[in-house]
Parts: sequence; structure tokens; C-alpha cells
Amino acid sequence: MVDSCCAPGCQNSRRRQVKGKAFYRIPKDPDRRQKWISAIKRARSEQKKTERWEPTGNGFRLCSDHFISGTDCNVS
Repeated sequence: MVDSCCAPGCQNSRRRQVKGKAFYRIPKDPDRRQKWISAIKRARSEQKKTERWEPTGNGFRLCSDHFISGTDCNVS
């Protein structure tokens, strides 16, 4: 299980969770999932920066800092 936010450069972690900060799993619904992955803008690797990153498992989470309203309704 991933305990930290998967957004590039984000240091937020569920281990040292701040009160009021939430962590959301990347959705399984294909349309919502692709919107989230596009919004995260994370490269697959340093050598292949143009390839889109695809989470390999279902434990990846994104913290509430990366949402417009602090909820998973509006990805920033």
C-alpha cells in the first residue's frame, strides 16, 4: 500500500497526516481515472517524460491539497 501522495513533488503522507487532510484513491471508473491521471501530470520515468504514467496498483492515492474544493469532485 502506498502511504504518500502520488502527485509529483508532494511530500504529504498518511503516516504524518495533518488534521483535515484526506487521501483519495484513483478511481476505477475509466473516464474519471483518465481525468485524474491527466491532471496528476506525472511522467512514467525520467527517460520517458512524454509517456503517460499509469498506476500499477490500486493503492495509489492523491491528497486533498490537489483538489479545488478539497474533495475528489474537482481535480485541480
